[in-house]
Amino acid sequence: MAARATIASLALLALACVAYAQDATIYIDASNKTHAKLDIERENRKELESLITDLQSTKEDAQLLYIDYASRAGNDLKTFLRNMTGFADNVMNNLDPDDKLNDTDECWMKFEYRVKKIEHDARKAAVFSGDNHHKFLMGHMIVFRMHLNKSEDYLKRCDKVTRKCGLPCETTPRVKRWRRLALDEIHRVREDMQFTRRSYRDLVSHARRKLNHLRKQAINRARSAVEDYKYCLRRG
Repeated sequence: MAARATIASLALLALACVAYAQDATIYIDASNKTHAKLDIERENRKELESLITDLQSTKEDAQLLYIDYASRAGNDLKTFLRNMTGFADNVMNNLDPDDKLNDTDECWMKFEYRVKKIEHDARKAAVFSGDNHHKFLMGHMIVFRMHLNKSEDYLKRCDKVTRKCGLPCETTPRVKRWRRLALDEIHRVREDMQFTRRSYRDLVSHARRKLNHLRKQAINRARSAVEDYKYCLRRG
């Protein structure tokens, strides 16, 4: 009898445990997964913001580099043109008073035309040289813009996709590839800027040498014109 009572007690206890288990609620701690997801989202968003900041900084540096050397070359050209203004008048005014004739004299007419042409030729050659140098400067800047625009386009694609679906798209191979390509374009411009800086420096130096050559050439041609004018007077 005692055995049967014991068995009956165990059976009732088992039934009670089963009933309690059916009414019990199972809790799963998902906080760790939620935090991990948020960390990934923040990390990817931080990476994208860093790329955007780097892109903007590279744009500004490239623009400042171009403006710096373009302004140097432009100022040198302006100075040359300003100094050449009135060049012919100065040459004619520096003649000895006894050598000056009236405007209808053939020797004077030829001399006046010649020195004015010297001034015109020097200004024209300087402007032509300045335009070519500016095109070279602008050419580098256009290449920079092409690469930076490509980088910006990749980042816009990333932002557009991730805003629609969030984390699932943040870690897709396509988005990762776009970010890598965007960074590659930025690095390429950064690396090229070192070479471009040297090229710009050499270009400005070459432009100055060209202007100095044109100024010396104008002076020598003016001296020759004065000598020919005096010879014309002696011959006449």
